[in-house]
Amino acid sequence: MLHEGGHQMPTSRRLSLLRQILAVKVVLTLFVWGLPALLAPMALCQPLGIPTPDHPIYLRLFGAVVIAFGVAYWYAYKDPIRNVAILKAGIVDNGLVTLVIIVLTVFYDLRSVLMWVTGLLTFLFFVSFILLMPRTEAA
Repeated sequence: MLHEGGHQMPTSRRLSLLRQILAVKVVLTLFVWGLPALLAPMALCQPLGIPTPDHPIYLRLFGAVVIAFGVAYWYAYKDPIRNVAILKAGIVDNGLVTLVIIVLTVFYDLRSVLMWVTGLLTFLFFVSFILLMPRTEAA
């Protein structure tokens, strides 16, 4: 990642910035996406413009998987160098979520501001993880 004047950002600064981004990702993943999908009443989805499946099991399973990813992001936050594989999975995670939200918006008339904000955030995480990925992977 380039700094002003074309110089590369020092590794310690990159890791510090990555950890700050991961802290935000952990909070959002657990408390905005995961726990609500696992525990919130299904009736809460409609006012937020979130399409709901016919049976709650799909939303609950989604919430469980998102919480598991939140825990993984916490491990990456604790030690990004030793947990590069989690960041690589995070690139796929955030890239796919962003792509799905774009497709649903363009082709299926998704009109949820919460989903659009989620798409923007996941796009920013996607780009951040690519740009700030530690250069060395622990063995």
